[in-house]
Amino acid sequence: MPRLTATKTMPAKPITAPVRVTPARRAAKKPSAAQDRLTARALFFRRVRRSIKPGLWLFAGIVTIAVGSEIFRAIPPLAPVVSPAGTLRHGFAAVAAFAGFRVAHIEIEGAATTKPEAIRQALGVQIGDPILGLSLAGLQARLDQLGPVESATVERALPGTLIISITERAATAIWQTSGGAHPDFVLIDAQGNVIADQDAAAAKRRDPSLLLLVGADAPQNAATLLAELRGTPAVLDRVVAAARVDGLRWNLILKNQTTVKLPEIGEAGAITELAALQSSMALLDRPVAVIDLRLPGRLVVHPYTAAASAAPKDAGHS
Repeated sequence: MPRLTATKTMPAKPITAPVRVTPARRAAKKPSAAQDRLTARALFFRRVRRSIKPGLWLFAGIVTIAVGSEIFRAIPPLAPVVSPAGTLRHGFAAVAAFAGFRVAHIEIEGAATTKPEAIRQALGVQIGDPILGLSLAGLQARLDQLGPVESATVERALPGTLIISITERAATAIWQTSGGAHPDFVLIDAQGNVIADQDAAAAKRRDPSLLLLVGADAPQNAATLLAELRGTPAVLDRVVAAARVDGLRWNLILKNQTTVKLPEIGEAGAITELAALQSSMALLDRPVAVIDLRLPGRLVVHPYTAAASAAPKDAGHS
């Protein structure tokens, strides 16, 4: 008999519709926090910072130029031969001048008797010159050459001002340098040096206490005499002139035309004695022609002669 092979019938899989897998529900996205709005104050300061930035750059540029100018000012004057440093210095001055650093004002301080024209001529600076190209030491040296100037300082006030400070030589007396019909008068300082380019008559009007000195060596010996007279105001107030005699001693001329002959040796003691005589008997106010103190311990007084006493009266009638 034919062998029957039994076949195992597999149960059929149930047909089901495809299942759509729904992904898990996405987590809800957190809403981003709303950006904080700037306050009016914060906005104001932000605008201020933005607006001052150009000013800060400008300020930094000015400071750089100022510091650079001081550095170049410290460089000693260059020789006529052009050097790289000199080229750089002049180039820097030219660039600064293009930016507006030019001489616009010249201020002069302390010049009571020195003429402004003489100062400007000595400076040799013109309005519009590059201010950073000027040698302050050179300008000061030229000002020191002026007769009335004892010392001078020159400063730059950027962007365009030169400040000139003058210390003048103080006049202590007027010296008659020559005699004759047309004598010359000049001012001298405390060291006996002639102060050039000064009007002695104008100085006398400004300071009536200036004494007139006569004699070739009067300026060299004036300091000692003036110091002795300042120690005795009663005598100094009555003296108008002093004349050197043979280069050895002084004659004092008083306001009342009396001549006081001082000794060659012991001059200070004679002046002190003269002050004592004025205090005790008003000798300097008496109408006498000569008071002679040349002999130690002796006082010789010469009265006016009859002819001399009559001369003023006759002159008054003429």
